[in-house]
Amino acid sequence: MKFHYPIVVLSLGILGAAVWLGAQKAEEGKTANDWKQVAPGIYRSPGMPAGYALIAGEHALLIDAPTHADGLKKHGVRTIDAVLLTHHHRDTAAFAGHFLAQHVPVRAPRASAEWLTSEGVRAYWRTSLPLRTSQTTYLVLPEGLDGVDCSLSDGQTIDWNSWRVHVVATPGHSRDHVAFAVVRSQRSGNGSNGSSPVASASGLFLFCGDALTAPGKMWTPYTTDWDHWTDAGLKPAAQSLRKLAQLKPSVLLPAHGPLLYSPSQKGNKEGEDAVKALEQTAAAVEEVAFLKSFERFTKERLKNPPRYRFLAREQAETNGSKPWSQISEHLFLTGNTYVLVSKQERAFLVVDPWDPHSARQLPKLQADQHLGKLEVVLCSHAHFDHYDGVYSILQRDRPQLWTLDRVAIPVADPSLLRAPFLDPRPVKFDRLAKDGTTLTWREYSLRFHFLPGQTEFTMGVETEIDGKKCFFTADNFFHQDQFSGSGGWMGLNRSFPLPYAESAQKVLDARPDWVLAEHGGAMEFSAEDFRRRVQWGKQCARAADAICLSGNHRCDWDPHRIHIEPVVHKAKPGQTLQAILIVSNLLSRPVKHTLTLKGRGCFVDQTWELEAPAGGVVRRAFTLLLDPKIPAGRQVFVVQGTSGEMADGADAFMAVDVER
Repeated sequence: MKFHYPIVVLSLGILGAAVWLGAQKAEEGKTANDWKQVAPGIYRSPGMPAGYALIAGEHALLIDAPTHADGLKKHGVRTIDAVLLTHHHRDTAAFAGHFLAQHVPVRAPRASAEWLTSEGVRAYWRTSLPLRTSQTTYLVLPEGLDGVDCSLSDGQTIDWNSWRVHVVATPGHSRDHVAFAVVRSQRSGNGSNGSSPVASASGLFLFCGDALTAPGKMWTPYTTDWDHWTDAGLKPAAQSLRKLAQLKPSVLLPAHGPLLYSPSQKGNKEGEDAVKALEQTAAAVEEVAFLKSFERFTKERLKNPPRYRFLAREQAETNGSKPWSQISEHLFLTGNTYVLVSKQERAFLVVDPWDPHSARQLPKLQADQHLGKLEVVLCSHAHFDHYDGVYSILQRDRPQLWTLDRVAIPVADPSLLRAPFLDPRPVKFDRLAKDGTTLTWREYSLRFHFLPGQTEFTMGVETEIDGKKCFFTADNFFHQDQFSGSGGWMGLNRSFPLPYAESAQKVLDARPDWVLAEHGGAMEFSAEDFRRRVQWGKQCARAADAICLSGNHRCDWDPHRIHIEPVVHKAKPGQTLQAILIVSNLLSRPVKHTLTLKGRGCFVDQTWELEAPAGGVVRRAFTLLLDPKIPAGRQVFVVQGTSGEMADGADAFMAVDVER
């Protein structure tokens, strides 16, 4: 394979390589760290994720830092010249700080700076809880790294001893992900330190990080959810896999999973073909990416989509700033916000006020239509653009706030869960309905439904308005010509395809005349359209299952399957905190877990050994005592451990806002 990239020489003089043998004597014997040779001059660390070492005599160049490198000493290594990171995830970069402390240079992709540097990590944690945007990131270190060099870029070439390392941008698993394509330089020997089980391995060694785990499988596929409703991460993930396949690697070396070889490699007669594995995985990821859009599914896969009209086309995809549209005599719409008017005293009810526009639009409608008192506000789901208008409303009026009990959970206590698009100000509700119950307001009977889709914390409401059977459906279902036809599904939103299908079936069974979707998406009901939505959800689930290691997307695609409640605490130094560790197991078999909440010197590490039953949930209440010298500001503490025989891939952590 020929590369035509600019060259950067990695030398001892430029990078100040560290001789770490003496400094590490105190660590000897503490941890078994048995690195194994997998090809001449290439070693793999124990466990998963695996790191790799290129070796030349007494020197080593590490690829990723999931563990320390003590085990390389018995292979003659005395000096670690540098560490190259494929991406920022904390399992991959777990020991990066350890190497930096020993004056070993650590280099990472340029795009990693936002999630690896001290300044970037502080900013991330400060702005991500609660998250107000759709720019999602996962598995960030609890604190940043001083001195990390985030300068690696696509096409860059690094010459190191007998090796030439090519940086290949492979976004998808994360925004900053790169792979390293490594070949032997013609100017020196092979750098081998003894015999190898793959003694004939040659050609291109492709260190692919987490771009692929096994043929057709991805590690933590939820990290491809770069936003809450599109294929923004899945599409580049598939493109990256195709890009790697075009390199035609002789050996593929993933962080999670076994090595894969080309058929030409000795001993690979029954092994997986590296190139075919990349292509197979790309095809599987492309299928999920395609299915992220209901519009593509109904128009391109099923074809001949049904025709049905918008009730107020001028409102589609608007933000509430446009003039009100009158859908019927007693129903008005602008953006997300509906107003339902009673015949009795012209009192009115508001569904989903969104500021800043609602603060101006509601008084205008009230004056123009000679409305009476605002009596009730409904919150359809736990995204701030559907309820943050209540703060200004409550200052001006005194309506009651109603919602489904499930929706109220994160809105009433924004510090309880990691959930996107929450307002940090808690909302106190006056009435909480349960699934299937009916509340009456004036002449309207409002039947509440648990309607998970775009987020788990969503409700639907059935009622009759001006002779039409109506179903308020929040952001779950849009017209097939709007926003790809749905509010999207993603693990961070606790949003999955099968609940989408079940919610679509509820609407199909209700057979309303009108579907009162939001963001201006009010539309006529089409039975064929909703049959297709049920089918879409089921096909999405099958495609998502196919790329998950467990075969169950409800497990692998859920970053919250292990989490701590509350996720954010407020405390003072020396204070005792109480929290609950929650472990969900949606697999059909029990899973044993060993989990540790790392205190980073701010409290004693908390460790749990537990077994989650098949289809069950385990809760463990715990207390911890903060150190009196804990620094002020937001401090983050992550959960590390194993689930079964594998490293756990959940994005579990807790944050403490320390006040002085």
